[in-house]
Amino acid sequence: MGKKLSKPVKKQLLNIGFLLILIAVTLIVLFTATDIRLHDIGVFLSRCNPWLIAAAIAAMALFILFEAVSLHFILRGLGEKPRFHSSIVYSTADTYYSAITPSASGGQPASAFYMVKDGIGAGKASFSLVFNIAAYTFAIIVIGAVAFAVRPGFFSMIDGWFPKFLVVLGFIIQALLFAFFIGCMFWGSAVRKVGNGIIWLLTKLHIVKKPDKWKERLAREVEKYKACLGAIKRHPGMTVVNFFCNLGQRVSHVLIPCFVFFAADSSVNFLDLFACSALVTIGYNSIPLPGGVGVYEYLYPSIYCIVSAEEAFVLSALMVSRAISYYMSMMLSGVYTLVYHAVMIRRKPKEAADAEGAGELSAEEPARPEEKFAEEPEEASTDGEIQNGENYEESGEQPNGQG
Repeated sequence: MGKKLSKPVKKQLLNIGFLLILIAVTLIVLFTATDIRLHDIGVFLSRCNPWLIAAAIAAMALFILFEAVSLHFILRGLGEKPRFHSSIVYSTADTYYSAITPSASGGQPASAFYMVKDGIGAGKASFSLVFNIAAYTFAIIVIGAVAFAVRPGFFSMIDGWFPKFLVVLGFIIQALLFAFFIGCMFWGSAVRKVGNGIIWLLTKLHIVKKPDKWKERLAREVEKYKACLGAIKRHPGMTVVNFFCNLGQRVSHVLIPCFVFFAADSSVNFLDLFACSALVTIGYNSIPLPGGVGVYEYLYPSIYCIVSAEEAFVLSALMVSRAISYYMSMMLSGVYTLVYHAVMIRRKPKEAADAEGAGELSAEEPARPEEKFAEEPEEASTDGEIQNGENYEESGEQPNGQG
């Protein structure tokens, strides 16, 4: 009999299967409900400036690298010394698993897994991701605010009430998430009381069946974000770097469809394209689907019709942009993560063998008395909040705006 698949592998296969079905349905709807043809995409690509397409691909790579830099600086601020190529895999794992799991819920646990495997404490791994997602959410709000500020009339020009609803809903969700982060930092007890009240109400309405489980989870989340306040006070420089890296990451993602559209039609105002892309980004974060598949494709033509009335052109730009920002990003991140994982698996047995050999050597040649005190005890952490974080569960699902 063949070996049974483990539960995590089954879950990942189900996620991938669901994603493939979602992609297939989205493409079928696009090609049957619209006038777009593969020939139109070919014509669009023939009109594109190759340097601007290269810029779109570079922006996709920067999206991954900015998160790597952010996590690298956070971990170094916590006293860890990760190698930069390891920090890149923390980012690629987040990007890849966020792309294949609903609400991007699999990204952070995957990043935490590789951090712990590299010897980083579970508490510091969890804290670094929590601290990073707070800045990530704020960056989305800033991008959205800039889009509304530079092109205030664009929202009213969106085609249809439902796309407008999704944009508003996306902005409200990100604002509520950030308000939750701030509330946990400064008014943790109040957040727990309000949250427990909501859980009690949902239990009475028979929506929540295990209230104690949800209360414990709420308490853990509050403590995680409460710890961020201490880190901000002790490491203001790290906080600034974290925010600007996340802002750079969001801007990079928003720029991908801008470069693609501008590559084929340089007569369009680039700031108009930026505002449209930002509105799409906010809108597709409103529904918890892997990578926003389906929602992104629905919103894009409803918003980009503001800058172009040529449907075939807009849909072709959508397909090319999505190929770079989502599919290429997912494949690149998946390959890098897989290679790192394979190297890590091969490295661990070698390290275990080296340790065993060192043990045999020490048994044959006992250490001299002066060597017994050569190794200093590890200095206790002054970061009380982060030290308490060592007990954080690595479960899971953090609020995430990634898409």
